[in-house]
Amino acid sequence: MATILFYSPFNQRSRDTETLMIAFKKEGHSVISLSQQEGYIIHPLLQQFGIETYSYILPGKRSGFWYFIRHIFFFIKFCYQHNVEIVYSHLEPANFVASIGQYFIRAKVYLCRHHINESNLYQFDKDLYYKLTYRLAKKIIVVSNHAKQYMVEKEKIPAEKIIHINLAYNFDLYPKPNENTVEELKAKFGVNKLILLGACRFTKFKRPDLLLDVVYQLKQKNIDVTLVLMGKGEMEEELKAKISNLHLNEQVHLTGFVENVMDYYATCDFFLHPSLLESSCVVIKEAGLAKKPVIACKGIGDFDDYLVHLKNAFLTNQVNFVNESVSIIENYYTRKKDLMDIGENLYKDVFLNFDQSHILQQYHTLNQG
Repeated sequence: MATILFYSPFNQRSRDTETLMIAFKKEGHSVISLSQQEGYIIHPLLQQFGIETYSYILPGKRSGFWYFIRHIFFFIKFCYQHNVEIVYSHLEPANFVASIGQYFIRAKVYLCRHHINESNLYQFDKDLYYKLTYRLAKKIIVVSNHAKQYMVEKEKIPAEKIIHINLAYNFDLYPKPNENTVEELKAKFGVNKLILLGACRFTKFKRPDLLLDVVYQLKQKNIDVTLVLMGKGEMEEELKAKISNLHLNEQVHLTGFVENVMDYYATCDFFLHPSLLESSCVVIKEAGLAKKPVIACKGIGDFDDYLVHLKNAFLTNQVNFVNESVSIIENYYTRKKDLMDIGENLYKDVFLNFDQSHILQQYHTLNQG
Protein backbone atom coordinates (compact mmCIF):
# COMPACT_ATOMS: atom_id res chain seq x y z
CA MET A 1 0.00 0.00 0.00
CA ALA A 2 1.19 3.50 -0.82
CA THR A 3 1.18 6.90 0.87
CA ILE A 4 -0.85 9.12 -1.44
CA LEU A 5 -0.97 12.91 -1.19
CA PHE A 6 -3.79 15.02 -2.63
CA TYR A 7 -2.42 18.54 -2.98
CA SER A 8 -4.81 21.39 -3.76
CA PRO A 9 -6.11 24.86 -2.90
CA PHE A 10 -9.44 23.36 -1.74
CA ASN A 11 -11.71 25.02 0.79
CA GLN A 12 -15.08 23.90 -0.55
CA ARG A 13 -16.12 20.32 -1.13
CA SER A 14 -14.97 18.48 -4.26
CA ARG A 15 -16.98 15.29 -4.43
CA ASP A 16 -15.01 13.72 -7.27
CA THR A 17 -11.72 14.23 -5.39
CA GLU A 18 -13.32 13.14 -2.12
CA THR A 19 -14.44 9.97 -3.89
CA LEU A 20 -10.87 9.08 -4.82
CA MET A 21 -9.44 9.87 -1.39
CA ILE A 22 -12.08 7.84 0.44
CA ALA A 23 -11.79 4.91 -2.00
CA PHE A 24 -8.00 4.80 -1.69
CA LYS A 25 -8.27 4.95 2.10
CA LYS A 26 -10.73 2.04 2.15
CA GLU A 27 -8.31 0.04 0.01
CA GLY A 28 -5.65 0.40 2.71
CA HIS A 29 -3.55 3.25 1.32
CA SER A 30 -2.37 6.03 3.62
CA VAL A 31 -4.15 9.12 2.25
CA ILE A 32 -3.26 12.73 3.03
CA SER A 33 -4.90 16.00 1.99
CA LEU A 34 -2.71 19.12 1.94
CA SER A 35 -4.44 22.38 1.04
CA GLN A 36 -3.04 25.82 0.31
CA GLN A 37 -6.16 27.12 2.06
CA GLU A 38 -7.97 26.29 5.28
CA GLY A 39 -9.96 23.40 3.87
CA TYR A 40 -12.63 24.44 6.32
CA ILE A 41 -15.46 22.54 4.60
CA ILE A 42 -13.73 19.60 2.91
CA HIS A 43 -11.24 18.66 5.66
CA PRO A 44 -13.74 17.86 8.44
CA LEU A 45 -15.51 15.45 6.09
CA LEU A 46 -12.25 13.74 5.12
CA GLN A 47 -11.27 13.37 8.76
CA GLN A 48 -14.42 11.30 9.34
CA PHE A 49 -12.90 8.68 7.02
CA GLY A 50 -9.53 8.67 8.76
CA ILE A 51 -7.79 10.80 6.12
CA GLU A 52 -5.02 13.04 7.44
CA THR A 53 -5.59 16.72 6.64
CA TYR A 54 -3.13 19.61 6.63
CA SER A 55 -3.10 23.22 5.49
CA TYR A 56 -0.22 25.52 4.64
CA ILE A 57 -1.52 29.07 4.46
CA LEU A 58 0.52 32.13 3.58
CA PRO A 59 -0.83 35.59 4.41
CA GLY A 60 -1.49 38.21 1.78
CA LYS A 61 -1.95 37.86 -1.95
CA ARG A 62 -2.02 34.29 -3.27
CA SER A 63 0.45 34.86 -6.06
CA GLY A 64 3.90 36.20 -6.76
CA PHE A 65 7.44 34.82 -6.81
CA TRP A 66 8.03 34.49 -3.07
CA TYR A 67 4.57 33.11 -2.44
CA PHE A 68 5.21 30.17 -4.75
CA ILE A 69 8.83 29.72 -3.67
CA ARG A 70 7.69 29.24 -0.08
CA HIS A 71 4.99 26.77 -1.20
CA ILE A 72 7.50 24.83 -3.30
CA PHE A 73 9.93 24.44 -0.39
CA PHE A 74 7.11 23.43 1.95
CA PHE A 75 5.75 20.90 -0.58
CA ILE A 76 9.16 19.26 -0.96
CA LYS A 77 9.76 19.12 2.78
CA PHE A 78 6.24 17.79 3.42
CA CYS A 79 6.64 14.96 0.90
CA TYR A 80 9.87 13.84 2.56
CA GLN A 81 8.50 14.11 6.10
CA HIS A 82 5.46 12.00 5.25
CA ASN A 83 7.21 9.54 2.92
CA VAL A 84 4.81 10.40 0.12
CA GLU A 85 4.95 7.96 -2.79
CA ILE A 86 2.22 9.32 -5.09
CA VAL A 87 0.98 12.90 -5.53
CA TYR A 88 -2.24 13.97 -7.21
CA SER A 89 -2.23 17.77 -7.44
CA HIS A 90 -5.42 19.62 -8.36
CA LEU A 91 -6.00 23.05 -9.90
CA GLU A 92 -3.47 25.57 -11.13
CA PRO A 93 -1.92 26.97 -7.91
CA ALA A 94 -1.11 23.46 -6.69
CA ASN A 95 -0.15 22.18 -10.13
CA PHE A 96 2.50 24.88 -10.57
CA VAL A 97 4.09 24.03 -7.22
CA ALA A 98 3.95 20.29 -7.91
CA SER A 99 5.37 20.67 -11.43
CA ILE A 100 8.58 22.10 -9.96
CA GLY A 101 8.61 20.21 -6.68
CA GLN A 102 8.37 16.81 -8.41
CA TYR A 103 12.02 17.07 -9.48
CA PHE A 104 13.17 17.16 -5.85
CA ILE A 105 11.12 14.28 -4.41
CA ARG A 106 10.92 10.54 -4.95
CA ALA A 107 7.13 10.40 -5.40
CA LYS A 108 5.34 9.95 -8.71
CA VAL A 109 3.47 13.18 -9.42
CA TYR A 110 0.29 13.53 -11.49
CA LEU A 111 -1.04 17.00 -12.28
CA CYS A 112 -4.85 16.92 -12.47
CA ARG A 113 -6.15 19.56 -14.87
CA HIS A 114 -9.81 20.56 -14.59
CA HIS A 115 -10.10 23.02 -17.45
CA ILE A 116 -9.80 23.05 -21.23
CA ASN A 117 -9.40 26.58 -22.57
CA GLU A 118 -9.92 28.72 -19.48
CA SER A 119 -6.33 29.96 -19.73
CA ASN A 120 -6.98 31.26 -23.23
CA LEU A 121 -10.36 32.80 -22.43
CA TYR A 122 -8.96 34.61 -19.39
CA GLN A 123 -5.65 35.27 -21.16
CA PHE A 124 -3.27 33.75 -18.64
CA ASP A 125 -1.98 31.16 -21.10
CA LYS A 126 1.00 33.43 -21.88
CA ASP A 127 2.00 33.69 -18.20
CA LEU A 128 5.35 32.10 -17.41
CA TYR A 129 4.01 30.09 -14.47
CA TYR A 130 1.30 28.55 -16.67
CA LYS A 131 3.71 27.62 -19.45
CA LEU A 132 6.18 26.15 -16.95
CA THR A 133 3.48 24.06 -15.26
CA TYR A 134 2.69 21.98 -18.31
CA ARG A 135 6.16 22.03 -19.87
CA LEU A 136 7.68 20.66 -16.67
CA ALA A 137 4.86 18.21 -15.96
CA LYS A 138 5.76 14.56 -16.35
CA LYS A 139 2.19 13.23 -16.27
CA ILE A 140 -1.07 15.16 -16.58
CA ILE A 141 -4.53 13.74 -15.89
CA VAL A 142 -7.36 15.40 -17.80
CA VAL A 143 -11.05 14.72 -17.34
CA SER A 144 -12.25 14.83 -20.94
CA ASN A 145 -11.13 13.92 -24.43
CA HIS A 146 -11.75 17.51 -25.44
CA ALA A 147 -9.16 18.67 -22.89
CA LYS A 148 -6.50 16.31 -24.22
CA GLN A 149 -7.19 17.33 -27.80
CA TYR A 150 -6.97 21.03 -26.91
CA MET A 151 -3.68 20.61 -25.04
CA VAL A 152 -2.07 18.69 -27.91
CA GLU A 153 -3.35 20.89 -30.73
CA LYS A 154 -3.37 24.35 -29.15
CA GLU A 155 -0.79 24.19 -26.36
CA LYS A 156 1.56 21.74 -28.09
CA ILE A 157 1.84 19.50 -25.04
CA PRO A 158 3.16 16.01 -25.98
CA ALA A 159 0.28 13.54 -26.08
CA GLU A 160 2.27 10.90 -24.20
CA LYS A 161 2.24 13.12 -21.11
CA ILE A 162 -1.55 13.24 -21.00
CA ILE A 163 -3.84 10.63 -19.44
CA HIS A 164 -7.60 10.93 -19.89
CA ILE A 165 -9.60 9.60 -16.94
CA ASN A 166 -13.21 10.62 -16.36
CA LEU A 167 -14.15 12.17 -13.06
CA ALA A 168 -15.07 9.47 -10.55
CA TYR A 169 -18.03 9.88 -8.21
CA ASN A 170 -19.32 8.03 -5.24
CA PHE A 171 -22.83 9.35 -5.70
CA ASP A 172 -23.71 8.28 -2.16
CA LEU A 173 -21.78 11.38 -1.05
CA TYR A 174 -24.79 13.36 -2.23
CA PRO A 175 -27.58 13.29 0.35
CA LYS A 176 -31.06 12.45 -0.84
CA PRO A 177 -33.45 15.39 -1.16
CA ASN A 178 -35.35 16.19 2.01
CA GLU A 179 -39.03 15.93 1.10
CA ASN A 180 -40.13 18.59 3.58
CA THR A 181 -37.47 21.03 2.37
CA VAL A 182 -38.40 20.39 -1.25
CA GLU A 183 -42.05 21.14 -0.53
CA GLU A 184 -41.06 24.34 1.29
CA LEU A 185 -38.93 25.44 -1.66
CA LYS A 186 -41.71 24.71 -4.13
CA ALA A 187 -44.11 26.76 -2.03
CA LYS A 188 -41.58 29.59 -1.93
CA PHE A 189 -40.91 29.58 -5.68
CA GLY A 190 -44.49 28.89 -6.76
CA VAL A 191 -46.24 25.53 -6.55
CA ASN A 192 -47.94 25.80 -9.92
CA LYS A 193 -45.16 27.64 -11.73
CA LEU A 194 -42.66 26.31 -14.23
CA ILE A 195 -39.41 26.25 -12.24
CA LEU A 196 -36.09 26.67 -14.03
CA LEU A 197 -32.82 26.13 -12.19
CA GLY A 198 -29.31 27.38 -12.90
CA ALA A 199 -26.08 26.95 -10.92
CA CYS A 200 -22.69 28.46 -11.69
CA ARG A 201 -20.08 31.01 -10.79
CA PHE A 202 -21.37 34.38 -11.92
CA THR A 203 -18.68 35.04 -14.52
CA LYS A 204 -18.87 36.15 -18.13
CA PHE A 205 -18.03 32.78 -19.69
CA LYS A 206 -20.62 30.98 -17.56
CA ARG A 207 -23.17 33.45 -19.01
CA PRO A 208 -25.78 33.46 -16.20
CA ASP A 209 -27.25 36.63 -17.72
CA LEU A 210 -28.64 34.57 -20.61
CA LEU A 211 -30.93 32.79 -18.18
CA LEU A 212 -32.63 36.10 -17.47
CA ASP A 213 -33.25 36.54 -21.19
CA VAL A 214 -34.85 33.08 -21.30
CA VAL A 215 -37.16 33.98 -18.44
CA TYR A 216 -38.04 37.32 -20.01
CA GLN A 217 -39.04 35.70 -23.31
CA LEU A 218 -41.09 33.02 -21.57
CA LYS A 219 -42.85 35.68 -19.55
CA GLN A 220 -43.67 37.51 -22.79
CA LYS A 221 -45.32 34.28 -23.97
CA ASN A 222 -47.48 34.29 -20.80
CA ILE A 223 -45.75 31.22 -19.35
CA ASP A 224 -45.82 31.42 -15.56
CA VAL A 225 -42.12 30.83 -14.88
CA THR A 226 -39.66 31.13 -12.01
CA LEU A 227 -35.86 31.01 -12.24
CA VAL A 228 -33.82 29.88 -9.24
CA LEU A 229 -30.16 30.77 -9.72
CA MET A 230 -27.55 29.33 -7.36
CA GLY A 231 -24.07 30.83 -7.13
CA LYS A 232 -22.12 34.02 -6.61
CA GLY A 233 -19.42 35.93 -8.44
CA GLU A 234 -18.26 39.09 -10.10
CA MET A 235 -21.45 39.54 -12.17
CA GLU A 236 -23.82 39.53 -9.21
CA GLU A 237 -24.55 43.27 -9.20
CA GLU A 238 -24.89 43.25 -12.99
CA LEU A 239 -27.43 40.42 -12.72
CA LYS A 240 -29.41 42.26 -10.06
CA ALA A 241 -29.53 45.37 -12.25
CA LYS A 242 -30.71 43.35 -15.25
CA ILE A 243 -33.38 41.63 -13.15
CA SER A 244 -34.69 45.06 -12.19
CA ASN A 245 -34.47 46.48 -15.72
CA LEU A 246 -36.39 43.53 -17.16
CA HIS A 247 -38.95 43.68 -14.32
CA LEU A 248 -38.20 40.10 -13.29
CA ASN A 249 -38.03 40.64 -9.54
CA GLU A 250 -41.01 38.33 -9.03
CA GLN A 251 -39.66 35.68 -11.36
CA VAL A 252 -35.97 35.37 -10.34
CA HIS A 253 -34.54 34.13 -7.04
CA LEU A 254 -30.79 34.48 -6.38
CA THR A 255 -29.85 32.03 -3.62
CA GLY A 256 -26.08 32.50 -3.29
CA PHE A 257 -24.14 29.31 -2.63
CA VAL A 258 -26.19 26.55 -1.01
CA GLU A 259 -25.11 23.32 0.65
CA ASN A 260 -28.31 21.33 0.10
CA VAL A 261 -28.08 21.44 -3.69
CA MET A 262 -30.06 18.24 -4.25
CA ASP A 263 -33.11 19.80 -2.59
CA TYR A 264 -32.99 22.56 -5.21
CA TYR A 265 -32.57 20.15 -8.13
CA ALA A 266 -35.61 18.25 -6.88
CA THR A 267 -37.77 21.38 -7.16
CA CYS A 268 -37.07 22.23 -10.79
CA ASP A 269 -38.64 21.30 -14.13
CA PHE A 270 -35.57 22.13 -16.24
CA PHE A 271 -31.91 22.72 -15.44
CA LEU A 272 -30.32 25.32 -17.77
CA HIS A 273 -26.58 25.72 -18.28
CA PRO A 274 -25.44 28.24 -20.93
CA SER A 275 -21.75 28.02 -19.94
CA LEU A 276 -18.94 28.18 -22.50
CA LEU A 277 -16.31 27.21 -19.94
CA GLU A 278 -16.29 23.58 -18.81
CA SER A 279 -14.11 20.50 -18.89
CA SER A 280 -16.28 17.92 -17.14
CA CYS A 281 -19.21 19.80 -15.69
CA VAL A 282 -20.28 18.88 -12.15
CA VAL A 283 -23.70 20.53 -12.17
CA ILE A 284 -24.87 18.54 -15.20
CA LYS A 285 -24.04 15.35 -13.33
CA GLU A 286 -25.92 16.61 -10.27
CA ALA A 287 -28.95 17.38 -12.43
CA GLY A 288 -28.66 13.87 -13.87
CA LEU A 289 -28.53 12.40 -10.40
CA ALA A 290 -31.82 14.22 -9.76
CA LYS A 291 -33.24 12.89 -13.08
CA LYS A 292 -33.92 16.39 -14.37
CA PRO A 293 -33.92 17.43 -18.05
CA VAL A 294 -30.93 19.58 -18.91
CA ILE A 295 -30.50 22.30 -21.53
CA ALA A 296 -26.83 22.95 -22.35
CA CYS A 297 -24.60 23.94 -25.28
CA LYS A 298 -23.12 21.62 -27.88
CA GLY A 299 -19.35 21.32 -28.11
CA ILE A 300 -18.54 22.36 -24.55
CA GLY A 301 -16.31 20.27 -22.28
CA ASP A 302 -17.25 16.60 -22.34
CA PHE A 303 -20.92 17.19 -23.16
CA ASP A 304 -20.66 15.63 -26.61
CA ASP A 305 -19.15 12.49 -25.06
CA TYR A 306 -22.31 11.51 -23.18
CA LEU A 307 -25.13 13.98 -23.84
CA VAL A 308 -27.40 13.13 -26.78
CA HIS A 309 -29.93 15.69 -27.98
CA LEU A 310 -33.54 14.62 -27.32
CA LYS A 311 -32.38 11.35 -25.71
CA ASN A 312 -30.87 12.38 -22.38
CA ALA A 313 -30.61 16.17 -22.74
CA PHE A 314 -31.43 19.16 -24.90
CA LEU A 315 -28.39 20.60 -26.69
CA THR A 316 -28.39 24.07 -28.23
CA ASN A 317 -26.16 26.12 -30.47
CA GLN A 318 -23.74 28.14 -28.34
CA VAL A 319 -24.63 31.42 -30.05
CA ASN A 320 -28.40 30.86 -30.05
CA PHE A 321 -28.80 29.43 -26.54
CA VAL A 322 -31.60 31.78 -25.50
CA ASN A 323 -33.94 31.37 -28.47
CA GLU A 324 -33.43 27.61 -28.71
CA SER A 325 -33.94 27.17 -24.96
CA VAL A 326 -37.18 29.15 -25.09
CA SER A 327 -38.39 27.01 -27.99
CA ILE A 328 -37.49 23.77 -26.19
CA ILE A 329 -39.22 24.82 -22.98
CA GLU A 330 -42.31 26.07 -24.82
CA ASN A 331 -42.61 22.79 -26.72
CA TYR A 332 -41.85 20.40 -23.86
CA TYR A 333 -42.89 21.91 -20.52
CA THR A 334 -46.32 20.29 -20.64
CA ARG A 335 -44.97 16.93 -21.90
CA LYS A 336 -44.23 15.50 -18.48
CA LYS A 337 -43.70 11.92 -19.65
CA ASP A 338 -41.11 12.96 -22.25
CA LEU A 339 -39.27 15.06 -19.66
CA MET A 340 -39.26 12.19 -17.18
CA ASP A 341 -37.82 9.85 -19.82
CA ILE A 342 -35.06 12.31 -20.72
CA GLY A 343 -34.20 12.80 -17.03
CA GLU A 344 -34.16 9.04 -16.46
CA ASN A 345 -31.86 8.51 -19.44
CA LEU A 346 -29.48 11.18 -18.18
CA TYR A 347 -29.41 9.52 -14.76
CA LYS A 348 -28.41 6.19 -16.33
CA ASP A 349 -25.73 7.73 -18.55
CA VAL A 350 -24.21 9.76 -15.72
CA PHE A 351 -23.80 6.55 -13.70
CA LEU A 352 -22.48 4.66 -16.72
CA ASN A 353 -19.79 7.25 -17.41
CA PHE A 354 -18.87 8.65 -14.00
CA ASP A 355 -19.72 6.23 -11.19
CA GLN A 356 -16.56 5.28 -9.30
CA SER A 357 -17.08 1.59 -10.08
CA HIS A 358 -16.24 2.33 -13.72
CA ILE A 359 -13.28 4.67 -13.07
CA LEU A 360 -11.26 3.43 -10.10
CA GLN A 361 -9.46 0.67 -12.00
CA GLN A 362 -7.66 3.29 -14.07
CA TYR A 363 -6.32 4.85 -10.87
CA HIS A 364 -5.39 1.43 -9.52
CA THR A 365 -3.16 1.02 -12.56
CA LEU A 366 -1.45 4.34 -11.81
CA ASN A 367 -1.06 3.56 -8.09
CA GLN A 368 0.44 0.15 -8.77
CA GLY A 369 2.66 1.21 -11.66
